[in-house]
Amino acid sequence: MNSLQEKLFPLGDRRQTRSFFASSVREFSGISIEAIIGQLSTRVGLEHAGDEAQQIRAWRDQVEILKAAFHVIGPRSDEWGILLELPLLRLGRRIDTVILTGVRILCLEFKIGGDRYNSADVNQTLDYALCLRDFHGESHGKEIIPILCASTAPSESLPIELEIVDDVSVCLRTNAAALSRVLDFSAASEVGIAPDWLAFDASPYNPTPDIVTAAKGIYAGHTVKDIGRTDASADALEVTAGELRRIVELAREGRQHAICFVTGEPGSGKTLLGLDLVFSGDAGRVAGEPAALLSGNRPLVFVLQEAIAHDARERTGIRADEARRRSQQALQTLLGYLKDHDSADSPPPEHVIVFDEAQRAWDADTGLKLLGRQRSEPELFLEIMGRLPWACLVCLVGPGQEINRGEGGLGLWGEALQSLDSGWTAYASPTALKGTRGVTGLLDHVPSPNFLIEQVEGLHLRTNLRAYRNDAHGRWVEALLAGDIEAAARIAASMERAPALITRDAHELRSWLRLRQRGEQRVGLLASSGAVRLMAEGIPPSPKSNELADVVHWFLRPPGDYRSSNSLEVPLSEFVCQGLELDYVGLCWGNDLIWGDDAWVPRQMRAPRWQVSRKAEAKQYRLNAYRVLLTRARAGLAIFVPHGTDTDETIARSDFESIFKTLQKAGAVLLEESHD
Repeated sequence: MNSLQEKLFPLGDRRQTRSFFASSVREFSGISIEAIIGQLSTRVGLEHAGDEAQQIRAWRDQVEILKAAFHVIGPRSDEWGILLELPLLRLGRRIDTVILTGVRILCLEFKIGGDRYNSADVNQTLDYALCLRDFHGESHGKEIIPILCASTAPSESLPIELEIVDDVSVCLRTNAAALSRVLDFSAASEVGIAPDWLAFDASPYNPTPDIVTAAKGIYAGHTVKDIGRTDASADALEVTAGELRRIVELAREGRQHAICFVTGEPGSGKTLLGLDLVFSGDAGRVAGEPAALLSGNRPLVFVLQEAIAHDARERTGIRADEARRRSQQALQTLLGYLKDHDSADSPPPEHVIVFDEAQRAWDADTGLKLLGRQRSEPELFLEIMGRLPWACLVCLVGPGQEINRGEGGLGLWGEALQSLDSGWTAYASPTALKGTRGVTGLLDHVPSPNFLIEQVEGLHLRTNLRAYRNDAHGRWVEALLAGDIEAAARIAASMERAPALITRDAHELRSWLRLRQRGEQRVGLLASSGAVRLMAEGIPPSPKSNELADVVHWFLRPPGDYRSSNSLEVPLSEFVCQGLELDYVGLCWGNDLIWGDDAWVPRQMRAPRWQVSRKAEAKQYRLNAYRVLLTRARAGLAIFVPHGTDTDETIARSDFESIFKTLQKAGAVLLEESHD
């Protein structure tokens, strides 16, 4: 223990902290500014390269401002905890200052020399607070107050009452001179609670990036391990990533043809794994072999292409057309790939292909319509990749996600493998082999397979990463749509938060969403493509899946842009939002799926009236559509069910009443009565 550490830990604690500095406020106030700056400088020198002179000057001002504020507050703040430069993300972001007052957590962002409160700085501060709430263990269930301190900005009056939504307040704005007043106000309700700053500092931080953020990070050279969680779910994801790399390496070394089926519920990280395998350099690709991720979901491809291209322009300064060209090489549409390699003498350049949403592969009849060849999509892919001396096709499969006519599920892949005599080896978890509850399995149509199958348990993902605040959400959706309302209610009762909120008022739905659009968090409306009578409630139809510019704007434009999802003007359908996600979703439930005596009744509009879907396939597509819509939310889901009317049978009051009551029985909680 050196003399500096003795000064920093006068009470005898000798632990190394994750934060660059951590102590009680009493200790902080008693340590010299030079000693604190020395500790911060030592840590930044060990962990980061480059000239940190400007950072050190900012730290000096920041420490002086904090010391002055605590001096004004007096003994009341002595038992508070203070942490400087708390690492937030595994990509290098840090919170300037966290102050623990007991039940409340004050999250401070300093802009030294700042003479105004920029909206970007407010959003940054809010983002830090929201990340603590969502992903930091010791912050769970505590009230978090984001505070932006622009040191020379004009002073602002404090609110009469601090508004807190989902445990995070509005962002308070202050200059250096008024910081003591803001800190005192923020901790006003605290009485004699001594926080454990060491436990807070050591608490695990397990971020779950959204798919757009993940795509940008992985394309920039990071791996799933870099950007993701550090808990058991992350370990499982890494196990699956390792299995994929192992299988690709086996295929390459043995000059073999391998096909892998990675299964998991919506939001379990399948696309994340595909991106990692294709884009993360030697950590993901095998020996630098060319690879690509393909998807039949054109909106997903175009949104990710645009996000990656924009990020590359910002990071590297390359021209817009070059950034877009590179992103289009990395992510491609399935139909474009098939057309490019339709000729038998046209082998693809990529030995490793990731097929996203492989359960949506189309059948031979659809192949005839699209390409003039009566062959299924799996048959065509296996034929094309079979031209190579070796290949590995990785199929990402979300059970129960088939939403289009002609989509045949995993069973089509089993049939295609059975029809070939080309030595393909299939790798799949036992879960993928046999179907359940209307979801086809790989071997459902192939009772005696003539191809090799290696069962790999690690190729099935069991944890929901998307709904990080409600990890049982996927099971609730499954029980709900299976019509097992009692099971859904039991699952809901076991959850810390309700699986969904429910309202009959579209205005209330939008108000709830607007309160939660903070920082970089996105909100938006969703509605089934079959819910055509929502127009009676003033809810317009979704853009179509070929209106790609509108969809890209919806997902990527910032708040304030009317084209953004945050404007809450236009919903997206299952065809456009599948594979993508929002932080908070407002689902507008139409009467294309109503509740009968003891089961859901899918319907389709045959103007001027509804017609009950009789075919099993059509029924399943409608249920799957709602499965997609119900599983897009990362942080919270609210459902709007209209009242309907007694004078128009296409929006009959009784239909909506049955939907509303069933969702309530299944565990949805009235939005107006909730505390979320």
